[in-house]
Amino acid sequence: MQASLLESRFLARRTELAGLLGRLIALVARCGRDDLAETARELAAHVTEPFLFVVVGEVKTGKSSLINALLGASVTQVAPDPCTDRIRIITRGEHPSEAADGPLLTRVSLDNPILDGLAIVDTPGVDSIIDRHQEITEEFIPRADLVLFVFSALNPYSRSAWEFYDLAADTWRRNVAFALTQADLASPEQIEVNTARLRDLARDRGVADPTIFLVSAVTSETDPEAGGIAALRRLVRELTASGGHFAAKLEATRRSAERLATELGRSLEGVAAELAADTAEADRMRKRLQTARQAADREAEVLRVRVEGAYARLAARFETAFAEELTFGGMIGRAVTGLWRRGGKSASPAARLAELGDAFAKDLEHEVDAIARQGAQHIFESVSNTARALLDELSRRRASGGDQPADALTAQRDRVLDEVAERVEALLADGGPMAGLDPKSVTGMDPKAALGGTLVLLGTIFAVAVKSAVVDVTGGVIAAGGALLAGSALFWQRPRVLREMRRRLAAGGEKLRLELDERLAARVDRIFRELDERFAPFFADIDDRRGRLAELSGQLEALREALAAFDPA
Repeated sequence: MQASLLESRFLARRTELAGLLGRLIALVARCGRDDLAETARELAAHVTEPFLFVVVGEVKTGKSSLINALLGASVTQVAPDPCTDRIRIITRGEHPSEAADGPLLTRVSLDNPILDGLAIVDTPGVDSIIDRHQEITEEFIPRADLVLFVFSALNPYSRSAWEFYDLAADTWRRNVAFALTQADLASPEQIEVNTARLRDLARDRGVADPTIFLVSAVTSETDPEAGGIAALRRLVRELTASGGHFAAKLEATRRSAERLATELGRSLEGVAAELAADTAEADRMRKRLQTARQAADREAEVLRVRVEGAYARLAARFETAFAEELTFGGMIGRAVTGLWRRGGKSASPAARLAELGDAFAKDLEHEVDAIARQGAQHIFESVSNTARALLDELSRRRASGGDQPADALTAQRDRVLDEVAERVEALLADGGPMAGLDPKSVTGMDPKAALGGTLVLLGTIFAVAVKSAVVDVTGGVIAAGGALLAGSALFWQRPRVLREMRRRLAAGGEKLRLELDERLAARVDRIFRELDERFAPFFADIDDRRGRLAELSGQLEALREALAAFDPA
């Protein structure tokens, strides 16, 4: 009944721990740490296995002899050469048997009560010259519940064994004990010195009170107590009596799970540091884009002022020429010239106005063309330089994550950075919408093209938008002037006509200012919408990673608290 109650309590604890390990497996999988997920799955499988008592040490330190003495039977080979070339798991069975289980493992059954709920594991030597011995032993250690490190009483200083100890105890936080074997071959002085030295070496590695067994397999055959094997058997009985091995097994597994959680925590801390750096860089990028936008707005304002200045100057010249045409001398001269050139027909005032208007429009378009191309060039060089600087920074950010272990959030970040870099590269590439300004394209394009909605190079559209606004305004002014002159008695109504023409030119200037404000603002806005759209995935990814990291960190913290609170007893 007592054993049944103990087993029921163990099953309940095991189920609880299996649930925690399931949460750990799911969490490391969500974090993309496939390396940790594999170990977590091994731990989950290990919970259902017997208590594993693993014996490790260098070749020829007496591991096999110790196991045979512990079981009182010749279970493992003892020979002058490195004979244990496979992992051997020894468990209780009604009938003795031995069978290979894969290329690296042998399962041995023995009817011995000491093996109730216990499996003893004999491993290849950590310094074995046979290929893969150390590798397979290192792979098996994570499944161990108690590791017995075996040293020769003649020499407990072997480097490879202590390096392997660091793997088992520090990395996996396994329970460890120590055995000094072949005690019958050492003098009392050697045993005293080497036992003290072993104790010091263990304490240096954080074992405050190491458990050390002094064993002679030869002496134990006739006197188990004097040979030290009886003390080791008592340890095994303590582990298996009253369910102690159940609790020890669960506790060892819990500690290993805590180690994985700690490792995952370090990984998430690295992601958090990377995210903080990306967030700071994103803030800098936003500020640089904002600064570039302000600079572009100022350049656009300079461009507008220069165009308005050209319009005002040429409009004044047009007004002067128009006023001269309305003088008495101007009309007489026009009539004489008209008779001479047109067979006696004088040129109409509207026709002469059209000639002046054409000259006005051509001169204005020529000047505005140069101003617009130069101004647009300045704007786009500035914006392109900013975009290229940000692209370089993205490349540096992409390279900065090279030392991070593989995880889902870092992989997501790298994918997004690659995507953004490609999008910005496309924006800056030859023929792309930010490729710069081709003066020949601007000169050869119909100014009305900017109004038709056909998008060509943004730089070209930018300059053409300025030209088209000027053409619209000047054309309207000239057309209005023609309507003004129609039916007028020019000489006698000259003051009224001049006042009206001045008013219309001034109104044209105001309309031009408004048109330029609207069109330049729209073009600058379009430019930075293009930029914002290219960088938007980087900014959005930061927000997404921040949310996912907070969720994963919260789940990890809750799991770590649950593991810390888990009571295996």
